[in-house]
Amino acid sequence: MKRVFTLLGAAIPVLQVVGSASSPPVKVGLRSSWPAPPFLAEILETVSLENPDAFFTYLDRLTDPEVLQSPHGMKPEAIHQAALQVAIDNGILHEAGSLSIVEMNLAMHAATPKLEAFYNYYADNHNGSSGTQCGSWVDWYGEVVCDVETLVQLAGVEAIDPPRDPKTDAFQPKPKILTFDHIFPPPDIILERPPRTAIFYASLTSANFRELHTYLMKLTNRLDPHVEYVFRHIPPTTQSEGSNYLSGYGVSLDLKKMDYLALDDRNTNSAANNAESKSDSNSEDKRVDPILPLILSHPENLTAPGPDVPLSEEELEEEELDGLGGKAAQIIAESSDPLDVLTHLSQNFPKYATSLARRVVMNESIAEELHNNSLKAQRGINVLWFNGLQVEPKDINPFGLLRTVKKERNVIQSLTSQGLERSQAFQLLTHSAIAIAQKESAAMEALFDASDRPEGGDVIVWWNDMEKDSRYAKWNPSLYALLRPMYPGSLPSIKANLFNIVLVLDLSQTTSLNFLAGGVTNIINRDIPLRFGLVPIVETEDGKKMARLFYHLVKNYGRKKTLQFINSISQIRLPAQLQTAELDWHTVRHTYDELVAREREENPEAAFPALDSIFKGEEEDVARLDKINVYTERLGSTLASSETGHAFFNGKHFDVNENFMRQLQTEVATQMAYLQEKVYSGSLADDEERETMGNYFYDLPTTSKRRNKYIYPSTGSKSIHIANLPEIFSKTRFRLSPSAYLYPPAEAESIFESLFVVADFDTEDALGLVKEAISSLTVESKTRISFIHNPSIAKSPDNASRSPATWLFAHLHTRELLAKAAPSSLLSALGLDGFAGPTEGMQIPIKKYGAFEELTGGVVLGDIMEEEYVDYVKTSRLVSRELHIHPGQSALVVNGRVVGPIAPNDFHIADFKALEDHEFRGRTEPIVKALQDVAPLLAEDKYKFANVVSMASSVIAATQQPDPSEAGLFDAPLRPRQRSYQLLDSEYTSFEYGDNSTALHHVAAFLDPLSETAQKWSSLLKWLSNIPDIFIEIHLNPGGYKDIPLKRFYRYNLIPQLTFDKEGHEVSAQAVFEDIPVDPIYTLAMDVPTAWLARPREALYDLDNIQLGKLFPGDTAVEAVFDLDYIVIEGHAREIANQVPRGVQLQLATGDGVPVDDTQVVANLGYFQFKAKPGVFKLEIREGRGRKIFKLDSAGNEGWDSPSVEEAGAEITVTSFEGLTLYPRLSRNPGMELAEVLEEEEKEEESKGIFEDLSSRVMSIFKSSKKELSTEVVTVKPQADINIFTVASGLLYERFVGIMILSVLRNTNSTVKFWFIENFLSPSFLEFIPHMAEKYNFQYELVTYKWPSWLRAQTEKQRIIWAYKILFLDVLFPMDLKKVIFVDADQIVRADLKELVDLDLHGAPYGYTPMGDDNTDMEGFRFWKTGYWKEFLQGKPYHISALYVIDLVRFRQLAAGDILRGSYHQLSADPNSLANLDQDLPNNLQAQVPIYSLSEDWLWCETWCSKDRLHRAKTIDLCQNPLTKEPKLARARQIPEWDEYDTEIARFTRDLAKAGKVHSRIATADASVLAGGGAADKKQDAEVVEETQDDSQTEEPTRDEL
Repeated sequence: MKRVFTLLGAAIPVLQVVGSASSPPVKVGLRSSWPAPPFLAEILETVSLENPDAFFTYLDRLTDPEVLQSPHGMKPEAIHQAALQVAIDNGILHEAGSLSIVEMNLAMHAATPKLEAFYNYYADNHNGSSGTQCGSWVDWYGEVVCDVETLVQLAGVEAIDPPRDPKTDAFQPKPKILTFDHIFPPPDIILERPPRTAIFYASLTSANFRELHTYLMKLTNRLDPHVEYVFRHIPPTTQSEGSNYLSGYGVSLDLKKMDYLALDDRNTNSAANNAESKSDSNSEDKRVDPILPLILSHPENLTAPGPDVPLSEEELEEEELDGLGGKAAQIIAESSDPLDVLTHLSQNFPKYATSLARRVVMNESIAEELHNNSLKAQRGINVLWFNGLQVEPKDINPFGLLRTVKKERNVIQSLTSQGLERSQAFQLLTHSAIAIAQKESAAMEALFDASDRPEGGDVIVWWNDMEKDSRYAKWNPSLYALLRPMYPGSLPSIKANLFNIVLVLDLSQTTSLNFLAGGVTNIINRDIPLRFGLVPIVETEDGKKMARLFYHLVKNYGRKKTLQFINSISQIRLPAQLQTAELDWHTVRHTYDELVAREREENPEAAFPALDSIFKGEEEDVARLDKINVYTERLGSTLASSETGHAFFNGKHFDVNENFMRQLQTEVATQMAYLQEKVYSGSLADDEERETMGNYFYDLPTTSKRRNKYIYPSTGSKSIHIANLPEIFSKTRFRLSPSAYLYPPAEAESIFESLFVVADFDTEDALGLVKEAISSLTVESKTRISFIHNPSIAKSPDNASRSPATWLFAHLHTRELLAKAAPSSLLSALGLDGFAGPTEGMQIPIKKYGAFEELTGGVVLGDIMEEEYVDYVKTSRLVSRELHIHPGQSALVVNGRVVGPIAPNDFHIADFKALEDHEFRGRTEPIVKALQDVAPLLAEDKYKFANVVSMASSVIAATQQPDPSEAGLFDAPLRPRQRSYQLLDSEYTSFEYGDNSTALHHVAAFLDPLSETAQKWSSLLKWLSNIPDIFIEIHLNPGGYKDIPLKRFYRYNLIPQLTFDKEGHEVSAQAVFEDIPVDPIYTLAMDVPTAWLARPREALYDLDNIQLGKLFPGDTAVEAVFDLDYIVIEGHAREIANQVPRGVQLQLATGDGVPVDDTQVVANLGYFQFKAKPGVFKLEIREGRGRKIFKLDSAGNEGWDSPSVEEAGAEITVTSFEGLTLYPRLSRNPGMELAEVLEEEEKEEESKGIFEDLSSRVMSIFKSSKKELSTEVVTVKPQADINIFTVASGLLYERFVGIMILSVLRNTNSTVKFWFIENFLSPSFLEFIPHMAEKYNFQYELVTYKWPSWLRAQTEKQRIIWAYKILFLDVLFPMDLKKVIFVDADQIVRADLKELVDLDLHGAPYGYTPMGDDNTDMEGFRFWKTGYWKEFLQGKPYHISALYVIDLVRFRQLAAGDILRGSYHQLSADPNSLANLDQDLPNNLQAQVPIYSLSEDWLWCETWCSKDRLHRAKTIDLCQNPLTKEPKLARARQIPEWDEYDTEIARFTRDLAKAGKVHSRIATADASVLAGGGAADKKQDAEVVEETQDDSQTEEPTRDEL
């Protein structure tokens, strides 16, 4: 710990406030890599992001010359003001905060990717179209229409069919619609899309735009249009000169840790004092420091050192360090603008560290409050809540937060539409009663009494019993052992039946026997505390025979021998391709004979029945089999609902399939947490009178006796769909009032649930469901019922064939007469009293016309108004579609939960009662309690309260649904909303903005003020405060620090609205660092959204080593411009049963089939990644083995349940700065059921956890075996003979790269291609390398890979670079590249690397050189010879990562990338692990991913190798020397050819500079100044890093930076 302070002090001698002179600013901008679109089009699309329904209204107003005159001649500022005023005046931005959100999105240019996608799509598909000359044009089924007259002739004809092809007279297919098209009328508000489609390719400023648009609106804006209008932007005829400067990202200046002097020496003669002289001239532009007065208000500490003395390790002991956060809280609390001070302090902390530590004294009140809060919540954690919902870290960015604002606004408005105040809506959402119920439901939802007590016992056979079996006798008998610490994934060994699994299996199926013989037997034999019971299914004759045999064996021979018998007749030892689905009866007979023979030897007198007599059974067997039938029927555990069986874990149901063990693992953790909480709270304790813990869950009041498959689906709550009913009813204009429901008899006390029967009421099956629903209403009912018609075929309202039931419902619903009807009278009117179904036709006879007319107020069937029927049917169908209920299907909707589709005659009166009880207990009752607390006056009106309860229940439950796009991938638990932060003491250490009582949004942050999170969140919170109706409260939560908490300056470039200069042009958004200390060396790092791939484009200085005191004469600032090169497309591929199609290679192609990027699906979550510009692309399986085995079923462009390729095509669309996540589905081609793209490698048993091991074994039972098959590589384009990849960061290492390239080329006659990881390259290198490639005749390509969000990240740049050298080798390069060699940037090559390309690696995926072992001076530093490495390697060599060759084909075949990433993710959880990441990781995995050891001659370095073999060296590496700490440049000069190469490169660069081809400072290099690198200040040498995996005192040298 103390070492850091010395380093920090040495690096920053001016870390104090007093005397911090003005310094040259650092300015950073980030722009899009595509031209800025026309500003008017951008405003149109930005407003559309906020209110998509108003797009055509706004488009019409914006392009109306009477509203906005000649916008093309206006300056951007004038367009901005005028266009937004049009939106306000026309009510387009009517929602609360809409204008602010549009301004924020405009400032981030959030709509520009969508416009660019339109432009790129046009360029790909219509670039040569004659319509381009027209300005705007209509695509009418391939015909270009530029004028209204032609359009009238073609589209003005009324038709109900699409146009015919003039050549074939066949109907023209409907044009392809893009997911981001603007369509009128909007498809979601009409039932049938018009038969014809006109696609308008439009330029808003073209001369013919207005007349074409006006006619298309006239054609489509009618009650029943025959044409739909699709609007698409076309690229402007004159491209914008510049790109948009973006905002919404962070920039940090990290204080560089100089372990070795790694500075380029080419700036050593610069004017060191230039900065001071220039900054003095700007003294009139002084900025006010908000922190300095607050610190100076504290009395000076006379005992502390002076302000010019940096913090030292002696002064800052652990207690003072621990108190830094409290001192920060102190000055924030003292300020008049605490959020501004929080932002400034956190983002500039290194500047104030010394003064804050020495001068500020924390008062007792703040200290006490922080201490009290630390008892309630963990110190130092950072949490953000939005309306009580904890925001995921991945969503805490500007785009994610605005998405959350919009989503939460809809939630609050859905509640306020029911009569609640805003404050009441917030209190209801976050009420503790709801949070507690949701938390409990995670463990307790859908539990069933899976015991056989209701059947009188004798059904379940338990294999083991923790409470009775002798093998568990020594286990701890106390439940309090649950509270003891345990390793993750392990279970407590407690002598109690805590975890009970009842398996309901057909024992005549091979999979059932294999599961018992494999997974179950393994778990029992390994003493894992899971208790297994078995109920044999007896639906088939074979099942009955095996059930009888099973009970006979258990009764006569015991459980152990029975399990052995099952093991013998199973096929678990056979390869999958030899296994049969059905039981081998010959094996059963043979095994039984062997068992009897053994038993007869032990007991010759006993009688042993013949097998056939057992199969026939006895009288007692009949009774037992009847019990089994009752049991399986009661619990819905039949073969029809799951062919491979069922399981009940403590009463929770699962299908037994390949996912069962994974689901069980999750459920065990959930239920154990529940038990721990109950024991901790005292509600569950040791009880000698308790018969068994095995029935604990069965006896809970929330546990059901029966399981209905509709109420309790087999996949649990994750498959339950809950809709926001107020939102749907509002959208579809479905008229609903309290009078549109059928109520229970008047004596019913309270109504809490609204049930909608959705069905085709023209069918007898639907009326059967209606009858059951109405008949379920009793005095005890808490439910009211309404009816939504969902016809399978739309019928015209023909009087001659009026369907009585539907017309009656339409009339009662529209006239609000349903509430006056009694259930019995409605049954009579429908002819359903004693209903047995109609005997003929679709016309349902109404038996009691008196009842009918009584309900309708005397109106007979023929007099019901047609308009009522039409409106009712239309809105009903729209509601059904929004609820995802297909036409003709029957379903129930109770308080927003959709139950179904329901098969005919499959839901009865008792089921309605069970559904009511289940929903009330789980979701509705907590809402009732919360509403009675929050708005007690509402309960006075029974009917109004019924409405509020059911609708609020729907809204709140819908907000808890997982994101549909992730529902199938991540089993994320429900996150209850809460206001627990309000329990914190908040008098001194919290502050707030806004009005709590009227706010629409409530944002709360729990924040460590001296954390990297605070640096970012403080700016985000400040930005959010610009939204009206927002309330923000911030609670400070400083951590306990053992190190200086922040070693970087930070800026978040995020502006609330655009600003314009005096000329009316947009001012480019920049992140600016001002008044930061001059002396330190800084490294600039970008903190961009996860979907952005940005790289520096313009910078005159080394961004890795910024020295503000060494600017060139005339320079007053360090400026850098980055470009957003690509947007990342991530994805998770899956095949049937959610298995990962590992190794399949995918590619993105343009519309005309040109591949733009390719990648491989990895085992981790089926993950893959592409990089692309905005546009429309086609997802394909790449040519090769993957395409032979798989076909693409769905591109996954619209979430987890995306439509199929046949329905929606294989197109994917990139239209947002947030990128895109795909969920493609693949299926196997016929005959490829057993084929695998990759070879299957045997994994070591020891590396698996209990559940991982068992899960893999169980899954293998339910899926086919895998053969070893080779992978074919299809080459897309010819590759160079030698492919080399390297990584460089900073001008020094880029300088080394040029020399390394020259050394490679001078030693080979083969073609060479260099691959550079572009993440770390400087603009100067990117400017220089094309010219070098041209002169020296080599190829090069830039590659990159965005760090996946699921893989544990590194924060230190050095370690990130190491990670890129090893973690992504399988996906970093094009799929057709077969072999690549990594060469360190600082190497000199002396041999032909073609020799390494041709080398046989003997089946290994890569070859490394072992570390040198013959320089005896370094023996004390050879860490791999002692401690951990000595034990681990067991004589194997430890290899160096400066040079290695990778056989990419073999690497991918072995899935080596998956193995490396998996091990890295596990080991990196320990920060002390993987000290040398790129070396330690492959060396640690030699057993799983073998390394071929190259000859020692392939790599020589002075540190580790004897000079006696230097002459044989094929490459020379500038390894660091921990003895001499000699700088690299001084080391380099000792290599004879190094000077020669460097001089040549420097001369070439100077020539380029003279010709104006490069502009970077790199051109000033000269070999004559290289020796200056040796004059390193020894105080800046870092201390030797200890080998963390070594338990000896041997030290390892600090690694190279690269």
